[in-house]
Amino acid sequence: MSLAITPATAGRLVVWSRELTGTTTMLRRTIRADRWYWGTWVALLSLLPPITAAAYRETISDDAAGAEITAGLAANSTMRAMLGPPYDLLQVGGFTMWRVGGFVALLAATMAALGVIRATRAEEEPGRLELVRAGAVGRHAPLWAALLLAWAACAALGLIVSASMLALGTPAAGSVAMGLGLLLTGATFAGVGACAAQVSASARTARGIALAAVGAAYLARAVADGSATGSPLQRLGWLSPVQWAAYARPYVGERWWVLLLPAVLAAVLTVVAVRLEAGRDHGAGLRAARPGPPVGSERLRSAGALAWLLERGALGWTLGGLGIFALTMGSLSDVFATVADDPDLAERFRRMGAGAQLLQDAFYVAMIGILVVVIALIGLSFVERLRREEATGRAELMLSTSTSRVALLRAFTVPALGVSLGGAVLCGILLATPAAAREGDPGQVLRLAGAAAAQTPAIALVLGLAVAVHGLAPRARLLPWLVAGWSLIVSWVGAVLGFPQWLLDATPFALLPRLPAEPMAWTPVLAESALAVILYALGAWGYARRDVT
Repeated sequence: MSLAITPATAGRLVVWSRELTGTTTMLRRTIRADRWYWGTWVALLSLLPPITAAAYRETISDDAAGAEITAGLAANSTMRAMLGPPYDLLQVGGFTMWRVGGFVALLAATMAALGVIRATRAEEEPGRLELVRAGAVGRHAPLWAALLLAWAACAALGLIVSASMLALGTPAAGSVAMGLGLLLTGATFAGVGACAAQVSASARTARGIALAAVGAAYLARAVADGSATGSPLQRLGWLSPVQWAAYARPYVGERWWVLLLPAVLAAVLTVVAVRLEAGRDHGAGLRAARPGPPVGSERLRSAGALAWLLERGALGWTLGGLGIFALTMGSLSDVFATVADDPDLAERFRRMGAGAQLLQDAFYVAMIGILVVVIALIGLSFVERLRREEATGRAELMLSTSTSRVALLRAFTVPALGVSLGGAVLCGILLATPAAAREGDPGQVLRLAGAAAAQTPAIALVLGLAVAVHGLAPRARLLPWLVAGWSLIVSWVGAVLGFPQWLLDATPFALLPRLPAEPMAWTPVLAESALAVILYALGAWGYARRDVT
C-alpha cells in the first residue's frame, strides 16, 4: 500500500510551512529577551523538592512516633486542602510530593502561562512584533517560539527534579513520574497562556485570564481534598489540572495513564491557540475592544483617576479570588480538636504557627503568613504597571501634560499600596468569619483583622522597595520580586523543614509580631513602616530626576 500526498494536502503543508517561517529566529530572540525570567523560575522551583527530601528525617522520624504523625497529617482535612492528597508519607518520595509537589506544580503553571503571554501578547501590544513580522517571519512563528521555550523550561524543571530525587536515593519510577507531572502541568498552562493571549488585545487582561485559570484550578483542588471521604466534592479534583501530577501517585504505585490527561489537554490547547490566532487580526483580540465615550469623563482629569480606571477590574477580581480562598480555608478551621490528642502532631502544627498554644490560632497564623505574601506579590504586579506604561510610551505622553513625575508615580503606587493593605485586613476578616459564626464569637473577627494588619508594614516595605528600585535603579526591578518570592518559600516550607533561624528571619515578614501567637510588638511595626516611607521617598526623588526609559 503506497502513501500518496494529494495536491490539496501538499498545498496545506506549504501554507503551514510558510506560517512557521522564522520560528528558529524567533526562538533565539525570545531566549535572549526572557532568559532571566525562565532561568530564575526554573532554578528556584527545582530546589524545593530536593531540599524537602533532604530534610525528611528531620521532619518525620523512623519510628512509631513518625508513623503516628504521618497518620495524623493524612487525616487532617485542612492539611489536605492546603497541600493535596497524601498517599504514603512514610517514605521520602511520597512525603516530598505531598509537601511541595502540588506547590511546585502550581508555580510551574503560573510560570508557563505568564511566560507565554510575556513573549506573545505583551510583545504584540506595543507593536514590537509588528516590526519583527515585517521581515521573513510567519504568522505563527512568535507563538510557536514562545511555546517551545515554555516547554523547554518545563522539561528542564522536570528533568532537574527527577535527577535530584534520584540522586537522593528515591525510586526511579517515582522520580520520573514526579518530573513528568511537573513538566506536563507547566505545558498545560503554557497552552492556557497561549489561548488567553488570543482573547484580548491587552496583555494585562490576558494575564488576568491566565491567573484566574490557575486560581480556579487550585481552589477546585483545595475544595476536593478538604472534603470528607465519600463526598461528591472530591470529584472536583479531576477537573483541576494542577492536581493531575499528584493523582499520578509518584512513589506510590504510579498511575501513568493519569499523565495522559495533561498531555492531551496541552496538545488541545495548543491547537486551539493556533486556530484562534489564525482567525484574528494582528494587534487585536477575539474579544473586540469596546469603543469609549465620545467625550472623556470628568473623573479622568488626573493621572490617579486614569490609573484607577485601568486597574480596578483586575483589583476586583484578584481580591475577590483571595477572599473566596480565605473564606474556604477558614471554614476548615474546626478540625484541630482531634489533633490536640496527639502531642507530636500538635507540636508540628504549632511550629507552623509561630508556637501558638491553640492549634486553631496556629492555623490562622500560618494562613495569614501565606496570604500576606501573596498579596504583596499582587501589589508588586500593580506597581509594575508603571514600568509597562513607560515601556509602551504612554507614560511619556502623560508627562507631556501638566502631570508631574511624582504625580504619575503616586497615581500607580498609592492605589496598589492601599488596596494591598486593605486586602490583607479583608482576608483576615474572611478567614475568621466561619469560626466566628460557628462559635458565636464576633471578637474572633477583630482579632484576625488585627493579626493581618500587624503584617501590613512588610507589604508596604516590599512595595516601597519596588518604588525605590523603579526610581533609582530600574534595571534591578527583579529585586523586590525575589524578596517576595523568598518570603513565600519561607512561609510555605521554611519552618516545617527546619530552615536555620537566620534564614527564617531573612524576610521582612518574619520580624513582625505574628498575632495571636505572639504578643504585639510596636518596635518592628514602626521601624518597617518608617523604612517603607523612606524607600518610597527615595524612589520618588529618583524618579523625578532620572530619564524616562
